[in-house]
Amino acid sequence: MKRILVPLDGSDFAEGALSTAVAVASRDGATLQLLTVVPTEPPFGFTDDAMLVGWVDEAKALQQDYMKQIAATVAARSEDLHVEASVSVGHVGATIREVSEALDVDLVILTTHGRGAFGRVWLGGTADQLLRSLERPVLLLPPTPAGQKPFAEEPVRHVLVPLDGSEAAEAALDELPLLLSGSEDTRLTLVSVVEDFSVPSGYPQHATAAGLVQEERERMTAYLAAVSGRLGREGTGVAETHVLVADNAARGLLRFCKETEVDAIALSTHGRGGVPRLLLGSVADKLIRGAGIPVLVVRRRVRASTEDGPDSTASGT
Repeated sequence: MKRILVPLDGSDFAEGALSTAVAVASRDGATLQLLTVVPTEPPFGFTDDAMLVGWVDEAKALQQDYMKQIAATVAARSEDLHVEASVSVGHVGATIREVSEALDVDLVILTTHGRGAFGRVWLGGTADQLLRSLERPVLLLPPTPAGQKPFAEEPVRHVLVPLDGSEAAEAALDELPLLLSGSEDTRLTLVSVVEDFSVPSGYPQHATAAGLVQEERERMTAYLAAVSGRLGREGTGVAETHVLVADNAARGLLRFCKETEVDAIALSTHGRGGVPRLLLGSVADKLIRGAGIPVLVVRRRVRASTEDGPDSTASGT
């Protein structure tokens, strides 16, 4: 990687992403780009244009001082770390996206929510906006509880990648080096979920439904084995594979994460061509909101006509 972007809003929550960003940037020798955005709408709904301009100018000056202090503090953490900081004015989500595209950043790292220095809660909503529009990997970090070490200070030993049999879901595999350290004790697990639609025993449809579930389970088992073998040939390392049968894909994956002590999740999402929003789907959305661990989100755009192909019957994402 050459450049990593960290959006900040003046809150401790947002600054919680800095430890991870410093660690990743130092590992790869990447430039760490810090950005804060002064919204064009003031918090109290000023209607006078002159008052609005004055508020934006004052807010920008305050944010510039804040960013200088943060940049100096972050740069002091590592002698070889190159840190740049900037303040922009505009719509927060759109501006972060524009800056990330203009600077051709390789990764955006941010915590899932925070409160801005001017009393505006925007980072949670900003994360949602970025996931809907940014075609670059985004590493979402949950807020670090008091007394707990940040994500970067704990080694990533187990990464989970949910797959559903589609090429779009497999896009997350291309970004695994962002999370995997390459050490021998690092585990990579590929998981697919087959939703159990069996009817209770005793009903005429029971045998047929159970047979279809088993057939799908066998198909996904073979699919995951093939993907794992391909990763081994590509040098990523042979992955563990699991096919879960659950009445709800999201609950099954979340339960698996807790039972197997997963440290991070890498998942792919994709949007329909021409639609300016990300179609996360209920499973991916619930993983991001409910896992309580870092989630690397990779967005891949595909055409609507091929988004839901015949090989996407399982519910990995």
